[in-house]
Amino acid sequence: MGFRNTSVWKSLSNLPFVRNFTLPVGGFCFVVALNVLSNGFDVAIYNTIQAMDAFQHTFGDVCVPNGVCHISTTNLSLLNSIPYIAYAAALFMASFIGERFGRRIVYILMNIICLCGIAVSYTAKSYGQILAGRCIVNIYTGMEGWLIPMFTAELVPPPVRGAMVTMYVFGRLIGSLIIGIVAYATASISGNDSWKIPVAVLFSAPSLALLLTWLIPESPRWLIRMGREDKAIASLKYLNDGYPGYNRRTSVAMISNFFALASGQAFANTYGTIFIKSLNVYNPYVFTIIIKVGGIAGALTFLLLVDHVGRRVFYFTLAPLAAVCMMVVGGIGTVPNPSNSAKLVIASMFPCYGFFLLGSFVPLGTLIPAEIPSPRLRDKTAMAAFTVQNLTNFVTTFTLPYLMNPGYANLGAKVGFIYGSFAFVACIWAFFYYPELKGRSLEEIDLMFEERIPARHTSSWKAPCQDIVAEKLHNNDPNPKRQTAEYIEGL
Repeated sequence: MGFRNTSVWKSLSNLPFVRNFTLPVGGFCFVVALNVLSNGFDVAIYNTIQAMDAFQHTFGDVCVPNGVCHISTTNLSLLNSIPYIAYAAALFMASFIGERFGRRIVYILMNIICLCGIAVSYTAKSYGQILAGRCIVNIYTGMEGWLIPMFTAELVPPPVRGAMVTMYVFGRLIGSLIIGIVAYATASISGNDSWKIPVAVLFSAPSLALLLTWLIPESPRWLIRMGREDKAIASLKYLNDGYPGYNRRTSVAMISNFFALASGQAFANTYGTIFIKSLNVYNPYVFTIIIKVGGIAGALTFLLLVDHVGRRVFYFTLAPLAAVCMMVVGGIGTVPNPSNSAKLVIASMFPCYGFFLLGSFVPLGTLIPAEIPSPRLRDKTAMAAFTVQNLTNFVTTFTLPYLMNPGYANLGAKVGFIYGSFAFVACIWAFFYYPELKGRSLEEIDLMFEERIPARHTSSWKAPCQDIVAEKLHNNDPNPKRQTAEYIEGL
């Protein structure tokens, strides 16, 4: 909110081309660009990896006496042509769903289908499975080909419509180039990792696109055709930045939940016992109990003091310490053949990290979606925030073994640098965007956001007058005879 009033924002918003965008339209275009990149990834990846020796050996059906296999002419033809039938079927399916149920549901469905197809391809051990995976991914590309150009044309402003719709072609080329570079880098790797790593890269774009679904509104033109004028007006208001206060609250709730899981919780919680066991310096099960006790102590400290010292105090006191713990783990992980003493230092960071994490990121990630949303969007904001939390939990839990273990990224303890960096970024973000809500009634929070108070000034902000808050509540109360004083908390 505060940033929009700065000279930097005003200068950026007056630039040619940029001045045609509101933040919601810009967010929509960013997410669409992710899908276009994903389309480029998907189109190019199979064309590239099918030339790799490991791919040919795994899925080939013609083998010579020296053990070298390759894919027969028939199977190669089917692998590259059958998916176009899936593409054609997807066009009809997307058209039917999009006209009946809306553009947004097609967007969500196609990204889920893409992830399913990538998973089938990544785990493929037979020719039939890799063919099925490619067909499923081509269902995504068919749905995306129907949706994205039309959806973009319906939502972006006329002065930039041509450029933004044409971005569909340009973005596919960029995606193809990126995946070509990835395949070049992995082609020299022996074994199936040479083709599996490029396939794994495909997970990135649709996963992030799903994570940012909240930036995708329904097409107001489709809503009008369906006779839903009220929702069409709401969508237009959103696209024209008519609800900036609501946007800020929802984004704060979602981002706080993202950082709660991206700061290393899976490292200490889900994989903590396995990691401590790999150090071979302490009983991992005893140490797991110590980690849990540290977490309980942090949560209890937060519970007892949060309403006395405030939310931002906890964030800026314990969250940086959690980041330091992860950085220490990563730093010692760079030492080749660390001593037992160094390993004990790594292990000792985990109970400390548990205390700091459960005293900052985790409870605040739960608290903020409960108290920050606007009354009209409370359920939707909470749902969006906890959806982000769940998706982030999935991504971090899924990727961590690949980041740590030999044969893949083989980072070991150095993954602490990744999670520590996220934690430090969270602290910087919180300074500018995380408001202090200690002692605030929900009505005060509404006024605070309506007045666009910058987060760093919310600690000292005073409600202008009790009567204003009472009048606001009275005007929103369906039963005006109720005593508004019953709803004024702590004034």
